[in-house]
Amino acid sequence: MAQAAEIKIKICGITRREDALAALEYGADFIGLNFFAGPRKLTIQQGAEIFASINNMQQIVALVDLSSPEGFATGSQLAEKFGVRNFQVYGARAEAKSLSVKDAQYWPVFRIAQREDLRTLHAALLQLPFSASTLLLDAWSARGLGGTGEKIDLSWLSEAQKADELRQLPPIILAGGLTVENVVHAINAVHPAAVDVSSGVEVVGQPGIKDHAKMRAFIKAVHL
Repeated sequence: MAQAAEIKIKICGITRREDALAALEYGADFIGLNFFAGPRKLTIQQGAEIFASINNMQQIVALVDLSSPEGFATGSQLAEKFGVRNFQVYGARAEAKSLSVKDAQYWPVFRIAQREDLRTLHAALLQLPFSASTLLLDAWSARGLGGTGEKIDLSWLSEAQKADELRQLPPIILAGGLTVENVVHAINAVHPAAVDVSSGVEVVGQPGIKDHAKMRAFIKAVHL
């Protein structure tokens, strides 16, 4: 069984106010808004319309690329103008920058393509210009940088845990192809601090449009 009380849930790729409010009402701990790339990408103005309906900005996670001038400018504006403090960071490389707000929380994304990638996480984190508050592990996909439905090989993570290769890392958020059908198995196999779902709770063929029944079912499955 999933150990519900300890597992946090993030619904990512939110593009509509009604989906944001529903996700939080159903029990999600965080919602992710993409200001980076792909079919779920929002403008700052679109994001502002969703922010205006959220009482607790700590529940917002902004997806940004802090290694590009444009992405850094977006992240800075989100922090300074709207009070966003949680940043899911793509472009998690040495050339990235930290934002000039003391209480920013950084969630670097590492896309896992092979077993060896898990052995290099400690070294990769040491290269970053900021301290990671959590670590988001997603599946590598040639189709995009998230929300692709690709799954991480859970056996790699289990092996890495047994070999103590994940010891002393920040808390792990598991992403990549999670659905109501497989999330409990994934939690029991990996024991992450949180799970992250996007395409798995969407209307089929409509990236960014959430299926409310799927969101409810996903959250209920984690909380069993």
